[in-house]
Amino acid sequence: QAQGYGTSYTSPPTSSRTIFRMSLRTSLEFPEGYGDFKLISSDGVVFHFPKFLLSYQSPVFEGMFAAGSAGAVSSDGLQLTEDSNTLECFLRYLDPKKKFVPPEINLVEPLLEASRKYDVPRITERWEEQMMTRWKGVLAETEETSRPMECLAIASRFNLDSLARVVLRELIKAPITDLKSDMTFESRMFTHLILLRANRISWFDNKVASYLNATPLVNCSSSSYHQEMHRTLMVVIREFHLEPSWKTINRHLNDWTCPCGHFKGSQELFNSWKGEIEGLEAEIPELPSRG
Repeated sequence: QAQGYGTSYTSPPTSSRTIFRMSLRTSLEFPEGYGDFKLISSDGVVFHFPKFLLSYQSPVFEGMFAAGSAGAVSSDGLQLTEDSNTLECFLRYLDPKKKFVPPEINLVEPLLEASRKYDVPRITERWEEQMMTRWKGVLAETEETSRPMECLAIASRFNLDSLARVVLRELIKAPITDLKSDMTFESRMFTHLILLRANRISWFDNKVASYLNATPLVNCSSSSYHQEMHRTLMVVIREFHLEPSWKTINRHLNDWTCPCGHFKGSQELFNSWKGEIEGLEAEIPELPSRG
């Protein structure tokens, strides 16, 4: 098995005899004749790929082939531990003739593991670059931006700090329903996210409290408007606790008016806070310490 980022290699645990006992099928993407070397996935798919390209792109494969004369690489092909979906995605990254197809989110973790295992850091770098582009200026929802916790978990696991910070920024203001994931999540990062959201919620609670304390209730002909303002602010607070963002506040921009002038109308009040919260939402948060 290939080890980490080095070039050392020991013979795979699966023998060539085991390969032939497996029901094999040929990859449609990398069929016979596409390359002069066979890679066999854990689920029995044979990929034909140029040997020189494997050596050029991966020091680990280069080391395997250098050891080939000692029996490390069989003429029947090389059995790998990656499944066919992961291996196809991995080889697409290596092959300059193939059009790049972004992996589905469930394939990202095994792909980056393969990148680490075979010492091809460019795969991880390219995925991070693509995600940074999507998260910094997404025009339409993508699979990754609709599953931010998975992106954060992957970024945290593979030490992709720039991406982790951008995704954290989005999760601070995301609906609480977005804070779910079937992926194993580092407790340190999750705790940090909850703390950042709590700080944003506290900012809004203090804004409302300061405003109400500065403008106590008065008896006048518009008292019903005053009561409506208080009721609405309580609603906005509850919603902001679930989704701490300007988007939440903006939904209530035209909820009340105040004809007597004792209080600000909802539009005047919330717009007076808009610049500050948009500034907060644009900030890239720091990551928790790794100590």
